[in-house]
Amino acid sequence: MRQGKGEIIVSAAVLLAGLAAAQTPERILIDTDPGKFTDDNVALVMCARSPERVSILGVTVVAGNVWASQGATSARRTLRLLGQRTPVHLGAQQPLVHTREMSRREGPLDFAGAFATPKPRPRRETAVEFMIRTLEREPDGVTILAIGPLTNVARVLQQRPDLAARVRRLVIMGGNLYVPGNASKAAEFNFWFDPEAARVVLRSNVPRKILFALDICNKAVLTREIFESVVRNRTQITRLYRDFFGNVYPGFYKNPNASGFLWDELAAAYLIDPASVTRSESRYLDVETTFGPRYGTTVPVNAPPAPGATAVEVMLDLSVERVVDLYRKLLAQTQS
Repeated sequence: MRQGKGEIIVSAAVLLAGLAAAQTPERILIDTDPGKFTDDNVALVMCARSPERVSILGVTVVAGNVWASQGATSARRTLRLLGQRTPVHLGAQQPLVHTREMSRREGPLDFAGAFATPKPRPRRETAVEFMIRTLEREPDGVTILAIGPLTNVARVLQQRPDLAARVRRLVIMGGNLYVPGNASKAAEFNFWFDPEAARVVLRSNVPRKILFALDICNKAVLTREIFESVVRNRTQITRLYRDFFGNVYPGFYKNPNASGFLWDELAAAYLIDPASVTRSESRYLDVETTFGPRYGTTVPVNAPPAPGATAVEVMLDLSVERVVDLYRKLLAQTQS
């Protein structure tokens, strides 16, 4: 179809506006549960070292891999080593319902996270207040990268359901649709740790929810070769990385044939390089909250699980090469 001169100008303006938008860093909150130097810390490093793609407004910490106060200390240390002054706020110090005592009745667990250690004394929480203030003051919305249990996000939605519309995108690492769990046999850790919070979030009307479940994470294998290519560059960040990934998980120094998976790193990689994901599907999802063997399991359903619930964009496949290249480059940087 032929275009008139005016139409060409309009099309060019639209194109330029699109390019300008693409070059504007996405404003994000990172909600996380970092351990000593876990995949959460790696995801934080990847985002902090990609300022052209994402602008971190703040970090909120939730109990999960470790108790929230320990996670806040870890996040602050990582940011300090990166030369970042991003604010870190202490969030939920326990799940909505699930407790350490309940977890002891669930039989053998592959991973219990913070529940495996005594709970520290409670401290004043500021994360939910900070998230609410940030959503209120950002007229164009904020993307939330949720890479821990969803307790903080659920509390925000419970207290201020009107702010769901201010969440530009909610990018979640959690859940498992068609593969076994990695905490219990049936459930992925982040959803298992606080199933009730995951249900609140999945049943919400946040306009765009994006899920990196174990189904896609299991396709991104962390090998000894990838590990060695990162630690070859000696920096303060890679020293922490070498200690945890070499001696704890997957423990490459203890077992040369060990392997692991990229979990939170995949969600971060997607924000930095959307082309890293090659296939997805839209599904309505719910979470099993009846205490028992399937507690925390992600449940695909054929209709909205609650009035107003929006569908979830489930990421299914990825370019492993793109993700690994990004992972190596950002972790092994010699400068902060």
